[in-house]
Amino acid sequence: MQTAFTPRIVALPFYFPPEGRCISITTGPPPSTQIMGKSETRRNSNANTAVAGHGILFYITCGLEMARLQFFPLRKVRATCPWRCGHPETPCEAVLKQMERFRDIIDREEARLARICGEMRETLTGEELDRQNKDREIAELKGQKMDAVGWREKREIDEVIERCRARYGMRHYQNGQVLSCPYFAVLELADEDLGKLEFCLGKHSFFDRNGKALVIDWREAPISRLYYEYEAGELYEEEIRGRERTGAVRHKRQVDAAGGELQKIIENGTLLLRGGDGSWQAADKDQSAASRKEEKSDHRLPEITALISPDQFRAITHPESSTVLLQGGAGSGKTTVGLHRIAYLAYQDADHFSPGRILVVMFNRSLQHYISRILPELGVGAGVHVETYHGWAGKLFRSAGVHFSYGLDSLPAGVVRIKKHPRVLELVDRYLDGLLKKSRQWFLEQLDQSGDPERGDITVKLEAVNRFEELVKALNTEPALVQGMQPKTRKALRNRLLARFANHGADLHAMLTDRDLLIETYGDQNSIGEEEWDQLTRWQENLRNRNMMDFSDTGIFLWLLQRKGVAAARPRYAHVMVDEAQDLSEIELATLLYAADQRQSITICGDMAQKIKGEVSFDSGEGFAGFVRAQQQRTGTATLNSDTLVVGFRATRPIMELAWQVLGQKPSMSVPRSGDPVRIVATRSPEETLSEAGAILSDYLEKHPKALVAVVCRYKADADRVFAGLTNSGLLPLRRHERDDFAFQPGVVVTNAHQVKGLEFSAVLIINPSTGQYRDDHENRMLLHVVITRAADHLWIVGHQPMAYGLGGGVPPRP
Repeated sequence: MQTAFTPRIVALPFYFPPEGRCISITTGPPPSTQIMGKSETRRNSNANTAVAGHGILFYITCGLEMARLQFFPLRKVRATCPWRCGHPETPCEAVLKQMERFRDIIDREEARLARICGEMRETLTGEELDRQNKDREIAELKGQKMDAVGWREKREIDEVIERCRARYGMRHYQNGQVLSCPYFAVLELADEDLGKLEFCLGKHSFFDRNGKALVIDWREAPISRLYYEYEAGELYEEEIRGRERTGAVRHKRQVDAAGGELQKIIENGTLLLRGGDGSWQAADKDQSAASRKEEKSDHRLPEITALISPDQFRAITHPESSTVLLQGGAGSGKTTVGLHRIAYLAYQDADHFSPGRILVVMFNRSLQHYISRILPELGVGAGVHVETYHGWAGKLFRSAGVHFSYGLDSLPAGVVRIKKHPRVLELVDRYLDGLLKKSRQWFLEQLDQSGDPERGDITVKLEAVNRFEELVKALNTEPALVQGMQPKTRKALRNRLLARFANHGADLHAMLTDRDLLIETYGDQNSIGEEEWDQLTRWQENLRNRNMMDFSDTGIFLWLLQRKGVAAARPRYAHVMVDEAQDLSEIELATLLYAADQRQSITICGDMAQKIKGEVSFDSGEGFAGFVRAQQQRTGTATLNSDTLVVGFRATRPIMELAWQVLGQKPSMSVPRSGDPVRIVATRSPEETLSEAGAILSDYLEKHPKALVAVVCRYKADADRVFAGLTNSGLLPLRRHERDDFAFQPGVVVTNAHQVKGLEFSAVLIINPSTGQYRDDHENRMLLHVVITRAADHLWIVGHQPMAYGLGGGVPPRP
């Protein structure tokens, strides 16, 4: 008796081989698949199945028989059970329809890409011929000029040449490099008035010879907003090109068309990938940015194609005359959003946001050099000022004619606490208020002694001055101070004052050694005692005697120059971007806000959970936002838009869970990606730690040859030792990274904890994060949190000493 069984159909990652070709499909490890809506894992023996044409590859189980492979051509679906067990069997119609739709999507996008690339090539060819005609025409005219005899004839030919250049100069010639990546997104609309509309979004717009847009720049916000802020099937109502438009989003697809060949399509959570043999397969869309980088051996920051969340796009496209505060956990895309905001602003108003009027302040030199190279790829011209904070401040000091050197001695903790304290902002203003009063009083007393008959009028003018920089301005521009009955006396007094005001170093040291002023300003700060005031006085007097400053003085000194009205200290940038703002003090951030022009177009990226330098700052009730608003009240300009990015795109959930555990905080954002557990390996000795690390890295690189991996030690000396050990073991490719430049090529990078901030790796291996290396205090926890969150996909922790807080006991070492 034959028992009836209902076959179950399981769609594997499917393959579309090119027409007229056969491919061999070998089943390997059991795939994790969806069977009738339930997750199930099936095993199958190794088997080869030759298939031709277009179709679907299925696991099919029938009764108690083992799982088998069966390929179904889309046009010839078998109606009977392939194992002839006597049971009728028809593949799931829903699955078939889905596969047919995938094939339709691929066909449509391949045809679209071929059409657009063909029109681009045709346009570029026509433009090149146009250029050649221009050059030929001008060359012929120049030849006629050489043959001409009279000056009138030569002048007439010159005029013709100029008209020719003007005529061709009005034409728009486009860059042929666009073919390397024509566009990255496709948007199809059903507009109520205009019907079906299709748009391709790319890094740059491209027009055919008739002026029709083949590709639209992603910074064309009215169109791109429909792509980034709406889902397929949603109704929209937006103002586009001056008119209210309504309709529905039919389709939105992300594509990879690198080199003019379709490589990838993402739509509605489905990822379709083209294989090396030209076949297509479905893959897991749940990839990190690092995983996508491995596909191209390019580990730089992701570009706009990865920025598909509405909150990121809204942060990018805030109005230009505003300060944007971007907060979010590690891997939420703050830096990438900030850089694309610069590209967006430069596109919207190229004259105002010219490269030379944009400042980007990065945490370390690795990112500084990298950002300088990446901004032109985002459509921002060369010339943007990309600096570390101290490098930027040093350039302003030199522009102001101030020269000094930094002392390299370690600062006492009490001195650091005073200089990094938020009250130092008030200290500078109090000092300058006092200097204003004393200087004005001295000037008027000198006029009295000289018997100046116009002393009364001058007194009225000077009494109206309320800020120190206004006094400096008055001394330089007010006619009454250098004219009248005694101009020479007034000029001499004025020059004495200006010379004194130019001694900025004397003001810095006088301010930081004025005990009465310091106590008056910091009076209610009970944590600062007499011993620390004495310590500060001795420290500052020692620096003054050597004509030096310490690094903590940089922000104070620059704020002093800005508040004194020194023009070189206030470049008035059109836009300022501050990355890793949490590692600046309040006064350092204030100097950057004050360096922007009256529009106060500023982007501030920060996350207090990643603060690894100095005393905790911005700890008022409102944090960053409260501080920025206070500074805006000081200048009376601009608005503040505060955005929090709440999705982590970099690391997997296991990695982020460990990072929050180390920090001792609850999760601050959602993390959609699952991943392998973090592997913690306890060893018995430094030698075993190094051996275990080498084995882990060798195994990983064999499986992921295009990955970028970081081996992170706590200190520079540890990194030197580990690098030497791994080098001797023969591990390749291996690089030692310290400060200046960072190579984003695949391989293994050995470095120390402070050098990885702001960077991202496919995997991270942390060497010996012990209680001695990372003490159980707030700053060290945050540093370890930063190191952990550099990993996108894999994290290993290997050590021979007791693990730092939050890391647990690990697993026993191998025998």
